[in-house]
Amino acid sequence: MRHSFSLSRPRADGPVVLWGGALPSGSLKYLTFARYLAAMPPGSRGLVELSGASSALALDVLGRERGLPTVALTDRAGEAYLRAHGFQGEVRHADSLAKLWEQAQAYEREGWCWPRQLSNTALVACVESWASSLRAHVRERFPLVRRVVCGFGTGATLVGLTRVFSTGGFAVTGLQPAPGQPLPGWRTWEGQNLGPEDLFFAHHQRIPLDTAAPASDCFTALLDWARRQDHPEQVLVIAHNAREPAPVARA
Repeated sequence: MRHSFSLSRPRADGPVVLWGGALPSGSLKYLTFARYLAAMPPGSRGLVELSGASSALALDVLGRERGLPTVALTDRAGEAYLRAHGFQGEVRHADSLAKLWEQAQAYEREGWCWPRQLSNTALVACVESWASSLRAHVRERFPLVRRVVCGFGTGATLVGLTRVFSTGGFAVTGLQPAPGQPLPGWRTWEGQNLGPEDLFFAHHQRIPLDTAAPASDCFTALLDWARRQDHPEQVLVIAHNAREPAPVARA
């Protein structure tokens, strides 16, 4: 399946940007979860996920498209982010990852679809389904690009992109937040993982992770990283939920 992507090079000597915010839920997670939910068993009561950012927003939109309610399990900061970005579903809190996990399990036992984004390796194949089309677009329109950088969240996007792009001679890097500088939807591998059950566990020793400089938001962190490289014009920034700025009108 060939997808349409919003790609541009904002500055002549800078990186190329994939603007994921142009998609229906405002992020690339829409493509990933749309593919995953295509195989969802009939009769699901709703959608539930541990998320306070792009995944919950994508599931909310996809749920409404399918007439299903969505529940986001997160903390109060996550709820504030979701509400500010148009989330219409229910939000439930807990003070630890373990308790959030227990809540999700309870919903799953009651017949809700829980994608288990932190541990479900099937999501990697869902990313590969759109990453293959993306690589073709990049090769056609921006043949100078040789590197790819994306934020490190669940790891599914990073692994899927690596599987597709590395076979074409591209290098792929995952970017973590700076210490003490949390960014919505991102995590640090050393401090926030599920151990052997984690989706990224089997890949963490061979897929490079780097640390972002302190930044106000994810997109700024990605751009700063790309511009610090020796050849920023060779970098593709995977901006999960950024939107391309409108052209400035000239008098």
